[in-house]
Amino acid sequence: MKSVQRSYENFAAVPSTVFRLMGYNVLDAPDETRTRRLVMWLYRWICTCSHVVCVGFMIFRMLEMTTIDSVSLIIRYATLVTYVINSDTKHATAMQRVSIQSLNRKLADLYPKSAIQRAYYRVNEHYWSRSFLAMIFFYIGSSIMVVIGPILQSLVAYFTQQQFTYQHCYPYFIYNPEQQPIWIYVGIYALEWLHSTHMVVSNIATDLWLLCFQVQICMHFSCMIRSLEEYQPNLTHERDDKHFLAQMVNKHEYLVLLQNDLNGIFGGSLLLSLITTAAVLCTVSVYVLIQGLNLEGITYVVFIGTSCMQLFLVCNHGQQVLDLSADIGHAAYNHNWHNASIAYKKYLLIIIIRAQKPVELSAMGYMPISRDTFKQMMSVTYRGLAMIRQMIE
Repeated sequence: MKSVQRSYENFAAVPSTVFRLMGYNVLDAPDETRTRRLVMWLYRWICTCSHVVCVGFMIFRMLEMTTIDSVSLIIRYATLVTYVINSDTKHATAMQRVSIQSLNRKLADLYPKSAIQRAYYRVNEHYWSRSFLAMIFFYIGSSIMVVIGPILQSLVAYFTQQQFTYQHCYPYFIYNPEQQPIWIYVGIYALEWLHSTHMVVSNIATDLWLLCFQVQICMHFSCMIRSLEEYQPNLTHERDDKHFLAQMVNKHEYLVLLQNDLNGIFGGSLLLSLITTAAVLCTVSVYVLIQGLNLEGITYVVFIGTSCMQLFLVCNHGQQVLDLSADIGHAAYNHNWHNASIAYKKYLLIIIIRAQKPVELSAMGYMPISRDTFKQMMSVTYRGLAMIRQMIE
């Protein structure tokens, strides 16, 4: 049985669905009913307000300083601050709805339409793999465990020690069960849940849109390379040869423009996210070392692993576009152009010259994002972790 070739909407559905977990519809889907749109807008407004309230309390506690009375709390606040900056930067990036919709529309128009074309482009090979989708669920699940871990510990204490300890996730809310009613504890937990939803979804879904667009550009580069390698020019069909190569030149130029659009949307968040991700990994690692491997520590260890994987995926896709854009020059030079006309060879030279400047996923032009970037960030993270441990000891 032939496999069904994926449509462009299948690619875009993954990041769009994840963003809907916080009520944000990036693409303004026209098929939604008015009631559903209103409910989603209200839910998003509640998530955003909860996030603002929690960040406000966090800043208040940091200015107050009286409740931050241990090294572990200092490290935990440092983790929270860097993660808030990271997620809010990505949230601000995702608010560029017009730019994202414009790039999405351009890539959708460029996507192969017929089943034969999609088979030639090998669209299914570029579709989200099961392991990748499992990683997304695992990331969201590990983030959920960070939030519900405290209440699970309270329940364990209740069944083992007959005493509910009223633990919750974030240290900037202080609850005293002897002086405050239970509904305040429930309200605190609801705020923390919505606050966490806002941060986690903003963090992962923005990167998913980045990966979705980058995969599309890589797919077109890969198809260009294959087309160049397979084409057999000859003087007997010079007009067809020139038409074919003119299309390649135009498409190459258009893909470069699309990559520039991509960098313009995500470049700022990429630069700041590299810095804040390294800081989050450092502070979370130190916090786990201080707290030990209890339930909270285990959930944070899992969170560290998924955060590293998230950063690696972005850097790996940046490496792919670097490699593929460079391979276009090799494909143009190595294919059978010897029997082609002079005009064909001139067009071919244009492609080879343009390919000398590789297309790259860039953090605001300061650095190309590649696997080397990931290695550098891991090295910086390790040195930062060692420095923080030495300061504590």
